[in-house]
Amino acid sequence: MKNKKADLFDIEANIKECDASHRGGSIKVDVSELFPEVENAFMGAYQNYLGGGLRGAIVGASMFEPAELSRNEQKVFFALKERIKKYFFAITNDENLDMNDEWNTMEYEKQQSLPVSGY
Repeated sequence: MKNKKADLFDIEANIKECDASHRGGSIKVDVSELFPEVENAFMGAYQNYLGGGLRGAIVGASMFEPAELSRNEQKVFFALKERIKKYFFAITNDENLDMNDEWNTMEYEKQQSLPVSGY
């Protein structure tokens, strides 16, 4: 899902916490510039380690409910959620990974087909 506001948002400049490695981890992004009316306007992603060298699917998260947002803000929210998940995929694989490359997109989709947790 494409959205101009979400596409122009600088994820890297707004990272508040990031614990990412080849075993997964998490990222927390301050999105208050996009959603100024929202208290605790943080979004992020996390990924569990499944064991045996496998990481689970990347899950997008937020500290607020998208239902609080207007219809247009919800479009921004869901587009940004996907961008943050792809950003997290890139930094846990190779920081210079181009997510516009077809091969990397296929690898991301393959990763997303895995379970979230091994439990």
